Amino acid sequence: MVRTSNTQRAILDLAEAMLQDKGFNGFSYAHIAAELGVKNAAIHYHFPSKEELGCAVLQRYRDRFQLWINNARVKDLSPREKLDWFFGIYTSMRADKGKVCLAGSLETDFNAIPDSLRHQTEALTNELLSWLQSTLKEGREAGVFHFNGDPESKAALVLSSLQGGLQMARALGTKKFHAVVEQNKQDLLA
Repeated sequence: MVRTSNTQRAILDLAEAMLQDKGFNGFSYAHIAAELGVKNAAIHYHFPSKEELGCAVLQRYRDRFQLWINNARVKDLSPREKLDWFFGIYTSMRADKGKVCLAGSLETDFNAIPDSLRHQTEALTNELLSWLQSTLKEGREAGVFHFNGDPESKAALVLSSLQGGLQMARALGTKKFHAVVEQNKQDLLA
């Protein structure tokens, strides 16, 4: 694991928040520098390009997701509890001033972001889908989840509805997002 300085961590934290709030093309190093009270050069010292910064944010998130899903507290949950835990990730984004999913934010800008960010976005999305697919399969085999089709397609539907629900909630409010989460639960537990 790579150690990060406090400044580097603050840059990553702020860049992640800005990606979730404004998208990759909606902020610059000047925005980060102003928020942190440093010069642009301080950002460039840690991340020579915005592309490298974006990739670092995504890699850090991917590493964090792997730590979460491999943690015994998550691994040992029942399928229903795992699903609630996963929905909780998205619920906390909505509660945090209307942020959207990191992958969803970059998927929206997918055709306008550098190739390295596209690869990181694809990898993150595939990791989310893979975990969700596995959880749905486990839940169906245990008789907890009920759905038509294969777990891979259902995982894509659930993830896209969460991402879309976060986007829609920006315009229509948190209540709409919670309705999306509840509908997903009802559909799976019916």
